Amino acid sequence: MHAERPLPTINLFGLATGLMSALAGAAVWALAALWRQELLTFLALPVGLLIGRVLANNGPRNPLFAALCAVLFSLAASAYALWMIASGRVALLLGMRLTDILSAIGLDLAAAIAWARLGTPDIFCLIAAAVVAAIAAAWRRRVQPAAAENS
Repeated sequence: MHAERPLPTINLFGLATGLMSALAGAAVWALAALWRQELLTFLALPVGLLIGRVLANNGPRNPLFAALCAVLFSLAASAYALWMIASGRVALLLGMRLTDILSAIGLDLAAAIAWARLGTPDIFCLIAAAVVAAIAAAWRRRVQPAAAENS
């Protein structure tokens, strides 16, 4: 008889998938914001929901750790989107290509530009997105597969 090995509590592939989903969602958010010339911080909410659902399905088994990862990934996605939006605005104002600005703009300048444009409702949306991501990641559906029920 072989003893069954316990399943790992940390799924690195699931964490990587969650992080890549966060960055992809942030890139789409930044693209829409640059197109509309607005911050569109309300788009952080669906990005947070996406991150939470990805981590709930593929992430860590511990709900508390999954929620913590979801909050961190949501905040990282928000920071990445705001950095891209700030870089795009600088590129537009200077008449340069975005690729040139992305390599030249420092984090301090991008943070200053993003922070100057954030209002109270925007900060509320970013915090709400992190909360939505945490709830979605911690909430696991207890659905048994049909095959397991029949056997």
